[in-house]
Amino acid sequence: MRNPRSIPGSRLQGLWRRKTTRQDFSALASFSCATLVLLASRVLLGCSPLGSACAAPSCGKGYECLANRCMPAEAEPVPRDAERFVLLPIMLALAGRADATPAPTVTLGSERARRSVLYLRFDDSWKSRSEISAAFLLLTPSAGVEPNPEDVPLEVWTVSTAWSPEAVARGALPGLKRPRAYGLARPSPRALVRVDVTDVARSLARTPDDDGVAVAARSAHGPGVTLLTGTAFGGAPRLEVYLEQPRPLRTAW
Repeated sequence: MRNPRSIPGSRLQGLWRRKTTRQDFSALASFSCATLVLLASRVLLGCSPLGSACAAPSCGKGYECLANRCMPAEAEPVPRDAERFVLLPIMLALAGRADATPAPTVTLGSERARRSVLYLRFDDSWKSRSEISAAFLLLTPSAGVEPNPEDVPLEVWTVSTAWSPEAVARGALPGLKRPRAYGLARPSPRALVRVDVTDVARSLARTPDDDGVAVAARSAHGPGVTLLTGTAFGGAPRLEVYLEQPRPLRTAW
């Protein structure tokens, strides 16, 4: 594993196993999906369009929006016996900033910072344990900033080439590739941003020495959304990974 420039105080935040329920997601998921406009002649059956995050009640009859995903009503977001990892970044960089030292916040989707991108790498000690059931990227909006009445659609890309904070500060940006994930920041009312990055995490898990992810806004208008980086005020981005429990082997008698 490479020895990246670590953020002071960053570490593997925790690992524990417990029963996971829909209630764990309900408070966070209700504000995490994009608003869709339905045409009068269109009937939405089950899922939002490809490349869009869902928004209650846009999922259709018999479905509900949980953490960006249209799921059958009363479904469990993750298996009850899933093992949960919560990871903080071990490396962070901000495109559009000349200083390699991370700022306390990053603004995405604003007219003044159209090129802002947040690059993140996480500890990889969770890899090779078992299959991924689900994964989410958690982003914390900053308090005390200009309120934005509009939602800010976000993209989370898989980074395809090596990078460092110094290189990003010089304008040498890494490449991006699929899979990518779609999420939504709802600055008003302010709520934790929870993006379903299951496919992205599975791609990272297959790469022993991955290059992390990049978070960017899909468009730039208005004040955008200002997120905490964790370098001064807490609220660092977190990667939340749920792993399947291995099934016990059956002994033939």
